[in-house]
Amino acid sequence: MLIALASVLLFLSVATLAWALLPNEANRRMRRRIYSEVAGTKDPSPLTKLIEVLAAVHRRAPTGWYTERVTKLMESAGKQRVPAIHFLVIQEMGAAAGLLLYFVCKGTHQPIDWMWFVGCAAAGFLLPAFWLQNQIKQRRMTVSRDLPEVVDLLTLCVGAGGDFMGALNRIVREFRPCPVREELGILMQEVRVGKRRRDALRAFATRLQTPEAMTFARTLIQVDRMGTGLDDALTILSEDMRLQRYHWAERFAQQAPMKMLVPLLFSLGAAMVIVAGPILIQFFRGGLMSAPKMSAESQQAK
Repeated sequence: MLIALASVLLFLSVATLAWALLPNEANRRMRRRIYSEVAGTKDPSPLTKLIEVLAAVHRRAPTGWYTERVTKLMESAGKQRVPAIHFLVIQEMGAAAGLLLYFVCKGTHQPIDWMWFVGCAAAGFLLPAFWLQNQIKQRRMTVSRDLPEVVDLLTLCVGAGGDFMGALNRIVREFRPCPVREELGILMQEVRVGKRRRDALRAFATRLQTPEAMTFARTLIQVDRMGTGLDDALTILSEDMRLQRYHWAERFAQQAPMKMLVPLLFSLGAAMVIVAGPILIQFFRGGLMSAPKMSAESQQAK
């Protein structure tokens, strides 16, 4: 009885101490805000300083075509804050890391194999580009999944009597954080600074480069140009996008068995090796077919 009472008192004391030390929701928000302000004003890292120094050297080089192409890719990946010159410096640092890895693996006494030398440098230079393409692909898949839901919410808001910009503002303010919300926020900022809505919608479709975004922009541009009813156009667009999303999910569901086949074959092969390996080893050594030898005690007994 005394042990149970002591355990209960110990639990209550620890719970009270934890409740007193843990911050409440207001303190959490205050700390999160302070941390965000401190993180926004802290000094840049040495790597960031090195990238900025090397980028200043590259600004005088004729890299106009490169910066233009990389800027579009950065916008498609949602990395507008990273300048194209900084990305070029990152690629050069990747090439240097590839060469360093080559010299570490080669050693100092062997001659340079120029094919591996160029291959390691090219692999290090192209690795950030592959990462950027992967980010663009993931972002477009997220947009294709979330944009039909955004169109449904726009249809509900406009059907309830609101205008398009008011509905868009509410979605940007209350929708969950995602690439569609970020791009719609950029669209609203462009319209507020004086850009025509059709031009902002074209820029929206150009940044995302997805069939859903192009259909969305094309429909709203036609509504703005022809003066037709926005409610009916959004209703039809919502039904079409919902149907496209269903076909998209059905296509991925049909691809799932083929994608699962390769790891399944590897797992079955590993299981067969684990199960049949000892049997095969014993068979090749001749122990499986030979008769078991009699022990010394049994021979003495005979």
